[in-house]
Amino acid sequence: MTELLIVMIFLVVLSIEDILWKEVHLVLLLAFFTGGCLYYLIVRQMNMYEFFGGLVSGAVVLLFSFCTKEELGSADGMVFVSTGAFLGLTENLLLIITSAFLAGIGGTVAAVIFKKKGRKRIPLIPFITAGTAVFIGVGL
Repeated sequence: MTELLIVMIFLVVLSIEDILWKEVHLVLLLAFFTGGCLYYLIVRQMNMYEFFGGLVSGAVVLLFSFCTKEELGSADGMVFVSTGAFLGLTENLLLIITSAFLAGIGGTVAAVIFKKKGRKRIPLIPFITAGTAVFIGVGL
């Protein structure tokens, strides 16, 4: 549970940046990733395979970002690499799926209620934050 609170603090700050400026600072992303790695080394609440699996699951999202020419932002991929360092493979995969589901709902709401048309970009990090809040709410 402690790791979810640390993740939530980072995600709230990154969400604010993502919403206000449509970009996030690399320094914050690196601090988030480094914090996850240090947390793993100090606390060791998961085994090595779960830790590296979490990193790889986020790296796949990052690779997808590069393959789609930033349709999904590279910062979003880096966020998932960082959450993978804190949460491990299983919880990070759940977070990726939950965030995508919430972003789909958010995109539908934007399209239907706010009449957004075409290929408008919506920030993903706030939906990652919402997914983490869901995890905290259900006690994951």
